[in-house]
Amino acid sequence: MKLLASDGLIARPARIWTREKLRYLQKYAQAFMTAMAPKRSQGLWERLEYIDLLCGPGLSVVRDTKEEFDGSPLIALKIKPAFDHLHFVDLNRENMAALESRVSTKDAARVSFGVGDCNVLVDQVFNRISNRSLCLAFIDPEGFEVDFKTLAKLAKKRVDLLYLFASGIGIRRNLKNELSVANSRLDKWWGDKGWRDLPAAKWASGKFTEEPPEKVLQSFVSAFRRKVGSAGFQFQDEEVLPFSNTKNAQMYHLLYFSHDKTGLTIWNNIKKIAPGGQRSLL
Repeated sequence: MKLLASDGLIARPARIWTREKLRYLQKYAQAFMTAMAPKRSQGLWERLEYIDLLCGPGLSVVRDTKEEFDGSPLIALKIKPAFDHLHFVDLNRENMAALESRVSTKDAARVSFGVGDCNVLVDQVFNRISNRSLCLAFIDPEGFEVDFKTLAKLAKKRVDLLYLFASGIGIRRNLKNELSVANSRLDKWWGDKGWRDLPAAKWASGKFTEEPPEKVLQSFVSAFRRKVGSAGFQFQDEEVLPFSNTKNAQMYHLLYFSHDKTGLTIWNNIKKIAPGGQRSLL
């Protein structure tokens, strides 16, 4: 059954961690634009652009409470100073139709919409982006929809990347199911078959490991971070942000990658302030 927002258009179902991850996106996007916008007039950057490869319909709704809040595209559109251009991609045509309806007429000229597989459309996105642009990309998959080759393409551009990594309770099921598939979708996600040799895959298959599940999952996150970093991102977050469900089971990690140490410094400062505003000990 489709979930509808109060405007009658489709919405994305929200969970306990949804608002938290989006607050971190909002805080970083705001800091990114505040720091970089003055550099446009100085000639360092021609344009500052935002890329959202799994953008969704623009609004999130909590099923139980019917609470509504902006999804990543609308958050990015409201950042001031404003992005010069925003690139929204989604596989679902109905999601994109809803998002287009929610984008105001005053913002429409600085938005490009693309319906289809982000692993294909990413090339079209980059064809529209100047070599003198600096970009912020947000990738928010449910699982393993984004191929490693797509991340590698992002790594070759001047892009700061926030990536939600599905590191939690679905890992064991997904890894176990995919291990027996000769040409697994996880092979494309990882970029090769190397994920099959990781401790997480052995743990998922039921093989004995001396490490507790939490450490096995953490090693999986670390291996993925190293692989993405090796594609060309020089700087990355060492203390990644975990998100858990109402039963305190780990669900996702929010990963950060950049070509610039300044971006990493900004991100590390943002992480110290929890979504609710209190300062953490990270």
